[in-house]
Amino acid sequence: MGISIGGFNGPRLAEVKSVSAHGAPGCGAYVLYLRLTALVGNLKSEVLVSQLACRLEIAEPFLKIANGVIEGSPVTRWAEYTDDSQLGFFFYLSPNQVDSIELIRVGGDLKLSIWLSGVVNCQGEQSDFSDKGDFIITKQQWIETLDTMGYQDTLLFELPMPNEVSLKVLLERAHKHILNGDYQESIGICRQAIEMVEKNRKDKKKASEAVAKYKENRQEMNAIERMLFLREGVKNITQLGAHHGDGFSRQQAQSVLGMTVALLSSPEIGLKKNKSIIENTN
Repeated sequence: MGISIGGFNGPRLAEVKSVSAHGAPGCGAYVLYLRLTALVGNLKSEVLVSQLACRLEIAEPFLKIANGVIEGSPVTRWAEYTDDSQLGFFFYLSPNQVDSIELIRVGGDLKLSIWLSGVVNCQGEQSDFSDKGDFIITKQQWIETLDTMGYQDTLLFELPMPNEVSLKVLLERAHKHILNGDYQESIGICRQAIEMVEKNRKDKKKASEAVAKYKENRQEMNAIERMLFLREGVKNITQLGAHHGDGFSRQQAQSVLGMTVALLSSPEIGLKKNKSIIENTN
């Protein structure tokens, strides 16, 4: 089913029959470009199409994605004997939006719902139109689009933030320091978060024993001991941040914060369930 252009208060002038998806490099967002190909009817005079708006959705399960920005001139002119016309729209998507699409697509084709609205002026008469159509973007075309957008250069996965307020405040402060370019301070706060959890769990001695066991007989280490060893390794990295050692880059600070959140969200070596930490983090 295509998208009708015109026909709301006047004659139907064209119909969008196909849609192709393309990617474009972006800064701070993934850029999706949709090219709509419309088959124009037998026009008796010039037609002006203006105020074009395009909205992108997924029908099942319903997900409203984004509104598009039209490519080129905001007014499209169709002369007599025009066979077809192409309309282009850019959609600026966040990582979460693209990730939500991928969760719905589950490795197959992508079914998109596209709303198109605007105003047509034909023979001096102006009328509004609005219509929706469903289109299939093949798996191969969508994968190529993701690649061009740069999405495949990034691995996205969820890390649950700890529910404990005091620890969450620390981690949020560490993230704000990264945004402000204070990478050393961010890493120092990550160390405070790890030490807070150590105090809560009273397992600092076990972590030291895990390090010693790694040096002496690592083959006999169980999973918990290896996780404690990993937490101790991250804490060792953060020591430079706490004591103002060598400078850290943005990428390094992001990596340390990501590892800290992942480790402290683990019930085995992070916060105990239903256990409260009473500590001032201001």
